Amino acid sequence: MEGPGDFFATAEAYEVVDGDTFRAVIGGEKTRVRIMGINSPESGGFRAEEDWGAEAKAYAKRKLEGRTVHLFTDPGDPAYDQYDRLLAHVVMENGMNYAVLAVAEGMAHTYILRHQELVIGDTLRKAERLAKAEKRGMWASPALD
Repeated sequence: MEGPGDFFATAEAYEVVDGDTFRAVIGGEKTRVRIMGINSPESGGFRAEEDWGAEAKAYAKRKLEGRTVHLFTDPGDPAYDQYDRLLAHVVMENGMNYAVLAVAEGMAHTYILRHQELVIGDTLRKAERLAKAEKRGMWASPALD
């Protein structure tokens, strides 16, 4: 399997931090991974917990923790952010892109910076529109509507 960016790896996800960040072992090294294209509600830790933060974290744990994932960077974007987290797309064992699935289920929202042209940007936007229309996950909450 090849990814479109400059970096590709198969990794073992061993600890979910929240709905958009996890820790993985890549080539024997522990690495923090920030999932490209999404932002999930905060689940506590350094920031106050937000509505749906615990649910988003639990969802990520079910889908990622203890599993093999394929990671790849997006063309033209940096590989690491200011917190030294690998910025990567995450493809699960079943071939699904985690970001698209999390957005479609209402566990995260699309997060694409103005300068970015993510390879899955259009798919994420469509998934979010559908999740909102069907009031899935966090979009079932009137406060987020």
